[in-house]
Amino acid sequence: MTDTCFRMKGTTLTSIVLEVIDFDPDTFESQLAEKINSAPQFFTRSSLILHLVKLLSATEFELLVALCRRFKLQPMAVRGEVGALRSVINDLGLADVSQSKFTESSLKTTKPESTALKEQAANEPAASSPVPTPAAATKPVKVISRPVRSGQQVYAEGGDLVITAAVSEGAEVLADGNIHVYGTLRGRALAGVKGNVHARVFCQSLDAELISIAGQFIMHETVKASCWKQPAQIYLEEDTLHIEPIA
Repeated sequence: MTDTCFRMKGTTLTSIVLEVIDFDPDTFESQLAEKINSAPQFFTRSSLILHLVKLLSATEFELLVALCRRFKLQPMAVRGEVGALRSVINDLGLADVSQSKFTESSLKTTKPESTALKEQAANEPAASSPVPTPAAATKPVKVISRPVRSGQQVYAEGGDLVITAAVSEGAEVLADGNIHVYGTLRGRALAGVKGNVHARVFCQSLDAELISIAGQFIMHETVKASCWKQPAQIYLEEDTLHIEPIA
């Protein structure tokens, strides 16, 4: 009997969604170049989902894909107003994911929970007596006790991620909550990936390629300027990521 030679599994991966609001080739190329140059290490070879807000012609769509590839982005799928473009999408080796469900984190941070609660309390009538609230459910913690190698991705859905070893260059670790690395953090760390602005990243030795919290990110150049190869924590405050040493 022949042994099974493959398995199919669902997975979670991070991709950039590029919303094409209005496609003028010259303007698009200029603005894309400016965006790429702002953080070349982050965007280079990044997988891309093209979200077409307006229907494009086949020629416009082919030019759009070509421009993205020229800037070393890797379009892999299309959604939105695909219309009659399905054959062109297929010919270019892309997938039509218009019917798929996505979870996105905006580059704009959400309002802090404490502020939202204060505003809600101000708009509600005072209660005659305090009403007890149920205790929050304990979030699951995913613990990884082995090094995360280059090219690997580890994701903690719904909670924190704890890694008791090193994260190699080219690896990616993600969590809906906090990330703790009890070793050297060299790869990419993305905490609060579903918009949790209170998430933090902690590590024993900071040498990361990229750190992101709730969609806001900093690159290796910023990391090297603060707490480089030292124990550190990274958190989000007033739309800005802060790096602080851990004593």
